[in-house]
Amino acid sequence: MNIKPRLMMNISVKIISLCAALFLCGSASAQKSAEQPFITIDGKEYVPSDFFNPYFGQYLKKDGANAKSIEDFVGDFANARIVIGEARAQGLDTTQAFKSAVKNYADAYSSTYYYDSQAVEKLARQAAERAREDVKVSHILVPVGRYAFAKDTLAAKQRIDSVYAALKAGAKFEDLALKVNGSQEGGDLGYITVFQVPYVLETAAYDTPVGSFSEPVRTEYGYHIVMPTERRPETGMAELAHIMIMRKGSDSLDRKSFADIKEAYARLKAGEPFDRIAMSYTEDASTQASGGYIGFYGIGELLPEIEKLVFDTPDGSFTSIIATPTGWDIIKVLSRVKNSDYDARKDFLEKKVASSDRYVPFQRAYAKSKMQDYPLDVDGAQYDKVREVLSNMGFLFGEWKNSVITNPNEKLFTLGDTEFTTSDFYSSLVYSMDNYGESAELAQVVDEKFSDFVASQVLSLYVAGLPEKDPKVRKAIEEYGESVLSYNLISAYCRDALADVDPDTLSAMYDRNPGKYMWKQRVRFDVVKCDDFESARKARELMSAGKTYQEVLAELNRGIVQVAEGQQITEFPENAFKPDFEVKKGVSDVIEEDGVFFIFNILEIIEPTQKTFDEALPEVREDFVEAVAKAYPAKLRETHQIQITAKQLKALSKAVASEKKKRGIK
Repeated sequence: MNIKPRLMMNISVKIISLCAALFLCGSASAQKSAEQPFITIDGKEYVPSDFFNPYFGQYLKKDGANAKSIEDFVGDFANARIVIGEARAQGLDTTQAFKSAVKNYADAYSSTYYYDSQAVEKLARQAAERAREDVKVSHILVPVGRYAFAKDTLAAKQRIDSVYAALKAGAKFEDLALKVNGSQEGGDLGYITVFQVPYVLETAAYDTPVGSFSEPVRTEYGYHIVMPTERRPETGMAELAHIMIMRKGSDSLDRKSFADIKEAYARLKAGEPFDRIAMSYTEDASTQASGGYIGFYGIGELLPEIEKLVFDTPDGSFTSIIATPTGWDIIKVLSRVKNSDYDARKDFLEKKVASSDRYVPFQRAYAKSKMQDYPLDVDGAQYDKVREVLSNMGFLFGEWKNSVITNPNEKLFTLGDTEFTTSDFYSSLVYSMDNYGESAELAQVVDEKFSDFVASQVLSLYVAGLPEKDPKVRKAIEEYGESVLSYNLISAYCRDALADVDPDTLSAMYDRNPGKYMWKQRVRFDVVKCDDFESARKARELMSAGKTYQEVLAELNRGIVQVAEGQQITEFPENAFKPDFEVKKGVSDVIEEDGVFFIFNILEIIEPTQKTFDEALPEVREDFVEAVAKAYPAKLRETHQIQITAKQLKALSKAVASEKKKRGIK
């Protein structure tokens, strides 16, 4: 049970909310010559397009009906421009802290442009749609490496074409699978779902009707022909934790290991928390500290003897003892998810897409579309030298020898005005090495690695240039910077005002609002927290017999039993108790949450009363800051020149109405 005291609202939250209201007003764009200004502030003119984004922002946020009128929002717009001007006049935009904040935001905002978001979303939605079903498939595979020599690729293609022709002529898929694959399984891959096999293989499996066979498709493993044999509703993914005890290699030690797993299972059946038992018993060092947590698993990702048990086990329950080739397991199913639920799994699906082979051609095309601004010029002689160096060092076999590099730091290519060296390319290869073997053609490997390196550099240049070239990105960064300036200016002003305020001013504010500073209904209670059910049961018996929490702690805090907490008072029971907890005087039942056990003794229910000035002082100070922050823009306006006429307002109203139609806003 998470027992949380009520925290007073931080003063800065008030300022942030006020700044947010101001800076729905956004940044002012450059004036368009075809537009007539609607307001002039200190000689600077602003046109309707400066007004649209901030006005529609607050309009949509307040659901239209409750939005401010155009006339009222013009005042907010003017206030925002004046506050920003004052912040700049004070040099707040020149501080290193401000520049760092804006740069960090710009980097984070621009980084989303590394990916083709439309392609990622399209592929994620496709994955969610496919995930509605699991597909059982068999395949025929003619192996050939991804970077195989042309003659080997041609021979494999001719063989798979002959197999395809035989299938079309009526040959049985099972017979050909046994013959070509050379295994007793006949090419059975079992059930698959999205992200488990190469994308082209997945596509063939989902696009081919059950009982039919696909055309040949190529993956990094070779040429495949796929036949779906069954479909079923999706199994989904299960979130799991486990307790694992290993076999030790001798009968006596194995008997001891089996006795340990049986003991752990008995304690689980007695109601002890799974994570606590896992910490005590599991021999999986990588998950012991997290209570045996091993994450999400889908079909085909567990041993067959484990998978059925796991997916037949209800959420929150655990399996019986499972014998595995290496020992014994007990697995708890924590929760389940279905990847077909796009809205709920959007982030997961898009991350999987962006890191999977299905997105690679889209990423390459995306980078190519940006190359018009960064024309590529390759030094052919240096490129040939790079190939020679990689051949000499045994790169195809996973070897890297810096001593073999004879052309470091030579210009290899340029993208526009930006130069990249051989060392830049070599450094990228170190992090993507593999053992390609003698069947791989070096030229193919190097050409693909080089193309992908160029693509990544194109996108880096594109993203780095966005704040200068893309008005949308530039405006977002400007608006963020202005919101930071506004916050810094107003918060500094409010801090100074709060530091100088006369206590009588705060007291008068308290006196003017006698009904505002009230305690809600409060609950005074003892609470005892235990790590195991048996201790909690004993604690409840003692509390029911009239023992205080101190006496309970003295009685039970012996040896390894962990008992803690104390006496608390809260006016927010929803933060202290579960939603279904009935707040009434007396001792509660034992309540379990996340493997911890709680007993509450409600000692007193205190009805609402007014707070004293000292009790209410934090809230009074917050209200004072809010009042000062609200009044500050109006105070600044006294020293600025603002010009606006009824005619200009009427023209602005027409422009807003026209823009609303363009944007499809009701």
